[in-house]
Amino acid sequence: MTELYYELASQTWYQNVDQEEKVSLGKYFSVPYKSEHTSKHLTIPFLLKDSKAGPLVGILASPKKDGFVGNIGLFKRIQENLQQHGGLSIVFTPKQLTENGVDGFCYLPHHDHWIRMQIPLPDIIYNRLSRYEDEKLFLHNTEKLASLYHIPVFNPHFFDKWELYLQLQDNDQLVQHLPKTDLLTEDSLSVFLSTYKEVYIKKRKSKKGKGIYLIRRNGNTFLLRTTSTTTVLFPSLTKLALFLQKEEALDSYIIQEAIPTLPMKGKKFDYRILAHASHNRFTITGVGVRLAKKQQVTTHVPSGGVIVSTDDLPVSTDLETMAHLINQCGKQLTSFYDDIGEFSADVGLTRDGKLYIFELNAKPMDFDEPAIKQQAAENITRVFYERTEYSLQESTP
Repeated sequence: MTELYYELASQTWYQNVDQEEKVSLGKYFSVPYKSEHTSKHLTIPFLLKDSKAGPLVGILASPKKDGFVGNIGLFKRIQENLQQHGGLSIVFTPKQLTENGVDGFCYLPHHDHWIRMQIPLPDIIYNRLSRYEDEKLFLHNTEKLASLYHIPVFNPHFFDKWELYLQLQDNDQLVQHLPKTDLLTEDSLSVFLSTYKEVYIKKRKSKKGKGIYLIRRNGNTFLLRTTSTTTVLFPSLTKLALFLQKEEALDSYIIQEAIPTLPMKGKKFDYRILAHASHNRFTITGVGVRLAKKQQVTTHVPSGGVIVSTDDLPVSTDLETMAHLINQCGKQLTSFYDDIGEFSADVGLTRDGKLYIFELNAKPMDFDEPAIKQQAAENITRVFYERTEYSLQESTP
């Protein structure tokens, strides 16, 4: 462990260990020596590996006027964990990253306060852009610069539900745990509604349970329910298709069989599973349960879902099968996408005890359960250390 210093007035880094010693920080930055402290400064502990202080973590967040938006609680917990083990995180927006480094925001846990801070190019970038449009606008340039300077970017982008299904069904151990799914067309709409009692229509790029419809055939008509519990009756498939494509083209959606799941007190529930990379495996960080309100299309909390403990369920949770499926999902994801450090899964349970993978999410929402929330920050911090080849065992909390 070594200490580096950040001078607040000049926004510069320095070290005062040894004038002859070369200490680097981030990518290709040699920290200058200063014999004494001359103004207000911060003292920041880092691990030291081969004269390189680190890890220096950049968290890429969506911009807003004079700041950023995102999972602020998670960002704070990450910084607290990094500081305990000898590391530093900076939250920045896409335009704050240049070839000269990052002009971002640093959280100071001891003061519960954010400051502006300039750092060299970071060792790793954690993509937490929270809007699809931001990825479309900014991610290419960020990845281009990161590639030029050999900076890994992980959680590369939101998952496309259709791409995701195609990848997961390629895995022999996962395919039997996936609902039948297809791209939405008038033909697939007709086939699915002739085959299944109910089907889901989901936007290929959506989050937090948005853009989801549940459709049931009702004689020669069709009932559509939304996440806002609105119900609309359509006299024909053509009218239904026209309604869906008012907002986006049909192939912007997938159609998926609605798996009948085991109810809890007459209501739908499913598991929310958080997973993180650990060396060559993906392991479960935490398992939560979300219970739908009556007549609710999804169990997502933003759409009215309720948090339930696994202890309250009418059956015991098959953690062994769950862990196996999650690891297989992680392996399949990493065979197609670039660096995946984490994901969450929505998993349902049928009456005969079979688990179905409904959805995987590239940028997990903050879990409401305090224990999972804390473990998530610790595990993602561990990913930073592994990916930057620093060892947590060298640290002193």
